[in-house]
Amino acid sequence: MQYWINHNGVQSGPVDADGIKELALTSRAYVWHPGLSDWVKITQVPELEGLYEVVDEPATVGQPLQPQNTAPAQQPMNSQPVNTQPEGAPEPCPPTNLVWAIITTVLCCLPAGIVAIIYAMKVTSKYREGDIEGAKRASEVGAWWCIVSIILGILSMPLISLLQVSSMP
Repeated sequence: MQYWINHNGVQSGPVDADGIKELALTSRAYVWHPGLSDWVKITQVPELEGLYEVVDEPATVGQPLQPQNTAPAQQPMNSQPVNTQPEGAPEPCPPTNLVWAIITTVLCCLPAGIVAIIYAMKVTSKYREGDIEGAKRASEVGAWWCIVSIILGILSMPLISLLQVSSMP
């Protein structure tokens, strides 16, 4: 039988009983195999008795993530979802809002839209420099300038209409 193991937060598997001997597991390990509805402590699987070292249990033990490399129909139904972002991976770049900045510059308010474009351009450069917080701030400020440009464009429409009507002979 093939088993998936989660021991001290490290997941491995599938392994057979001989592979479990080589892993030097303790009684804190969790095990899953097809046929089980969820992860169980290794101590609850009779056929694995003697393949792990019995140790004192900590005050709280969390359940491991669901096994990887298995078909969806074989995964435990009540286990926690697997984190899709690898541990230690850099944060993704915040949105630049460049398209919105260009649209609001052309259609709404030129001065506020230009400021939005400037901040949109800062997002990627700050992110590449490793300044994640600076990139987030530039993204947020750029988005606000897009909103300001839209509001100013809407507020200026009646004024533009009034000027057009008054300039007609």
